[in-house]
Amino acid sequence: MLTRDHYDQGEWRRESAEIVREEAFTLFINGREWTTMIVTPTDLYELVVGFLAAEHFIVAPQEISICQIRESEGQVWVRIPGLRPELLAQSGKRYISNCCGRGRTGFYFAEDADIRPVPQGALRLKAHILGSLFNEFSAWTQMQHSGGLHAAGLWREGRLVAIRADVGRHNALDKLYGYSLLHALSLGEAAVVFSGRLSSEVIIKIARMGVPAVISNAAPTTLGIALAEALGITAVGFVRDEELSVYSHPERIDAPSL
Repeated sequence: MLTRDHYDQGEWRRESAEIVREEAFTLFINGREWTTMIVTPTDLYELVVGFLAAEHFIVAPQEISICQIRESEGQVWVRIPGLRPELLAQSGKRYISNCCGRGRTGFYFAEDADIRPVPQGALRLKAHILGSLFNEFSAWTQMQHSGGLHAAGLWREGRLVAIRADVGRHNALDKLYGYSLLHALSLGEAAVVFSGRLSSEVIIKIARMGVPAVISNAAPTTLGIALAEALGITAVGFVRDEELSVYSHPERIDAPSL
């Protein structure tokens, strides 16, 4: 536990402070250094599984024969026996910061991301419950950390089944994706509850998970909205107690005016 000097109402005091952990981990795939990620070192196996699936290195966790997490060395070593060598050769060593999705230059576009639109499916969300859903999500995040982490929750079959947090919003989504794969959860009628901005890279992550809706208390970006529309994702932002804004595919929201 670290300390801080806190100023309040004209007085200074020194107090203990909960500071979120931010560490670098280098991922090695089949003996090759692939990427260095800046992460919060919790739920690392879920993060690795979700990241590898999002990058199309695996489809199922069972394709990973070895996963060694060496926390003291800041390294993760995985072995994927069926991985084609040319997939690793497509890109050199990369660096992924806590605010960047793939360590690459430029923007995502639907055709660039090699993903398919999310099927229409049967998901329906009642507008009047989304505020209370986000309040439940926020209560968990407030209890778990001091406000320095992004969080992503998985809503499925009427309840929040998992919440994962990280200094990087994309890492939080990868952890959630890894959780769903490790528990063999179908996501066609699920929604992601998210604590950050709905940018283009976040929408791409959601689409790769196959989740048809994302709910956030923050704003979307113009490219995020365009991608959500093109990829069949319902993007809901600015969720408050009794307020919300729907930016794409409002047909999944059950409200008289939509």
